[in-house]
Amino acid sequence: MRLRNFLAIPLLLTAGIASAQTPARLSIWDGVYSEAQAARGHTLYMQSCARCHGAELAGTFETPPLVGRFMPYWSGSTLDALFDYVSTSMPLDRPGALGAGANADILAFLLKSNEIPAGTKELSAGNLKSIHFESAKPRRVRK
Repeated sequence: MRLRNFLAIPLLLTAGIASAQTPARLSIWDGVYSEAQAARGHTLYMQSCARCHGAELAGTFETPPLVGRFMPYWSGSTLDALFDYVSTSMPLDRPGALGAGANADILAFLLKSNEIPAGTKELSAGNLKSIHFESAKPRRVRK
């Protein structure tokens, strides 16, 4: 009995370490951009995107809105999918013309415009794969 308990200790410690090292799932709802970044993104959006998507992000007959029904379309993906699309396809008259920093700022503005809360860190091309895009705020499970 003691030997079995003794042998179980390393397994329990390993499981505890593994669960402690597993990062929590990061969501767009976790404050993944800053207010300053969204403000820069607003300026860039007005310069490069508003002529097609509108100043209010409502879209037109030919271009989709970037608020409202925009959210469910990207739900289930990670933020890098949207970033890659914007980076390679927009603006329509000059696809790929904006740099990674400008596209991250515009993405921050889109999140803010869809009432996703800001945080203290800024989005960057390097951290987008770990941020899950969920159209509805996830419910936190109490432990």
